Amino acid sequence: MKLRAIICVCASALAVSPAGCVKDPVSALEEVPIPSAHGVYIINQGIFGRGNASLSYYDLASFRVYNDVFTAVNGKNLGDVAQGMTIRGSSGFVVVNNSQKIEIIDLATNLNTGTISTGSGSSPGQMAFVNDTLALVTDLYANALLVVDVPARRVTGSIPVGANPAGVAIAGGKAYVSNSGFGSGRTVSVVSLLSLSVIRTVTVGDNPGGVEITPSGAVYVVCTGSYDFTDPTKDTPARIMVIDPSSDVVTDSIFIGGHATDIGIGIDGIGYVPSTSEVLRVDTRVHSVTGVFKEGSYFAVGVEAGSGDVYLANPKNFIQPGTISVFAPNGQLRTQFDVGLIPGAFAFKR
Repeated sequence: MKLRAIICVCASALAVSPAGCVKDPVSALEEVPIPSAHGVYIINQGIFGRGNASLSYYDLASFRVYNDVFTAVNGKNLGDVAQGMTIRGSSGFVVVNNSQKIEIIDLATNLNTGTISTGSGSSPGQMAFVNDTLALVTDLYANALLVVDVPARRVTGSIPVGANPAGVAIAGGKAYVSNSGFGSGRTVSVVSLLSLSVIRTVTVGDNPGGVEITPSGAVYVVCTGSYDFTDPTKDTPARIMVIDPSSDVVTDSIFIGGHATDIGIGIDGIGYVPSTSEVLRVDTRVHSVTGVFKEGSYFAVGVEAGSGDVYLANPKNFIQPGTISVFAPNGQLRTQFDVGLIPGAFAFKR
């Protein structure tokens, strides 16, 4: 997780083409979306303590943008600081950090079908499904993974991990949890999905954040690098550490530079990493940076599987609506549109 290109508009375009423009999005609407089979949810964090987190939805059939769809459909606010949304089957699970809950929506209607409380004082962050009935959620301050019984819609236990877990992903019957240590961490906890306990700890780079699984099955851990606010020359640069899930050994280290927190990976194995002042293209098949995809500072990235389009979020000054820029894989700008406050994650409905 965590700015500025010329909008390319083709008025006659009716669909997304492999390398061209898309129809200019209809002005953002705060109304109930028309059901659609394919679209993109933008998870807007909102300002901490203000309770103004929201969901935006970009319909890939009509190219319409709907803002604050959760409130429009359900008549209530989403909550305080939305961290992300995980899609499982016909439902979306929105982790709302400072409200200590996970809101469940029906993807066909956006109706709120349930709420999972993560408990008073908890700090839920990222969610990963083990199967249809079991999910794991990072709890930043408890230094733990929360165990969620999905059908019962309740937390049934917790798994101690390292300090301040920031990311989680599942591969090879294990969960990989990055322990950020609020910048001082250097480890990943490996959790057996059979015993629901840590079976080993892997040393990685400074300040591990986002964890993603590549199409070939490798575990990518984006290490942000450390910050020295008194002397920036002592900062350490971002790297991606590559873990082989068959051995839980770090097999490669990819230099990124600057500070990065996440990566979006397409089904072709090409990844996109927003760093301090640029977005880098990474080929996960050979574990190598292949060039600069876009100049500029972005907060979040996502890749749409069908088109390979790259979605980049710009929160601007963090107190006004953010902007989403959509680029074709060749870097051509397809479209831009405004969303809610601090867009921080994407979820793709396919």
